Amino acid sequence: MPRPKSPLVWILLAVGGACALCCTGTLGLMVLGLLGGDATPGAVATSPMNRARAGTRGEPGGFAFDAPPGWKKLEDGRFILEWVDRGDTLGVEALRLPSVPGLDDGEGKLARLWRERIGADWNDVKPNPLAMRRFVTNGARAYFTAAEVRSKTNNRSFRVSLYLVEADDRLEPLVFIQSFMTPGGIAESLSASFSWNASYPRVEEALKGVRGSPVGLPLVDDAEVVGDFLYGSSTSTQWVNAYTGSATMTAVSYSAEYSFGANHAFQYKYAGASGQVGAMRFGSEDDQGTWSVKHDVLTVAGAKRTRRFLLVGAARTPEGRRTLYLMPEHPGWSLSPGGIAQHAELYVAKD
Repeated sequence: MPRPKSPLVWILLAVGGACALCCTGTLGLMVLGLLGGDATPGAVATSPMNRARAGTRGEPGGFAFDAPPGWKKLEDGRFILEWVDRGDTLGVEALRLPSVPGLDDGEGKLARLWRERIGADWNDVKPNPLAMRRFVTNGARAYFTAAEVRSKTNNRSFRVSLYLVEADDRLEPLVFIQSFMTPGGIAESLSASFSWNASYPRVEEALKGVRGSPVGLPLVDDAEVVGDFLYGSSTSTQWVNAYTGSATMTAVSYSAEYSFGANHAFQYKYAGASGQVGAMRFGSEDDQGTWSVKHDVLTVAGAKRTRRFLLVGAARTPEGRRTLYLMPEHPGWSLSPGGIAQHAELYVAKD
């Protein structure tokens, strides 16, 4: 929104936004709880779904995780990397948890492990994380979630990511802990939140150390796409003239609906409104055509235009409703914290 011209002085009162997503050497004591204990029980490894998802075996030797060169390996098996960026110390720590039997219900197992293990060692851990999916560097499928949490010992902010990587008949959990330390600790929490994008590339770098997992599997099965999905967003901003007391409100609201058929046909409807309340502009759009999923990209080829989405997930809400988490095509598709928060759209099934 453009700045108001002088001499008017406006005060921003409220901004309402659409819903979005929402490791240093000193961390040793904080993560000891993550290193021990039994894995979350899972379904039997020989279930039909597991056999159907066997895929193509990766590199020989079974699952392994080795951090890239330059990371320090500690005696307890953790890996750590620290560096200085404009006077601040950034760090990433990586560790493995005990494997989880079975490949079915990856999102459910991710949520349980997040609550039981991450929630036990950190503060501000939300109980129902948004479960996402991705391919790691070697092509293995993984379920993951991440959030900013706080240390139970000193209340410092960290960003913790939990990955469950498919490996033959089990899921292999990996935890990444991003840290930030500024001299004197001034505005540490706010500064830390701005640092996650800066340290995230090192997490991607570490994921290159995954070896031995099955590859060649689709990220999302076609059956998970079939259905009617709705995404909506609403944002409003109110301004008050400090001299006159008069108020102005602007708003942006829209909804998009996709109907994906089992025959790979789709229908699309969009309706939106924006502008100053009382004088808003309205628009709509519709399209139809065919849809397809290849690797981790959903393509909808319509009669009017073709859209491509990066598939970020197909989990269920806590109420059990199916979802499609999609990131519209844009320059520099990224699974970084900022990339997901700014661009990903959560479509919820109408059924």
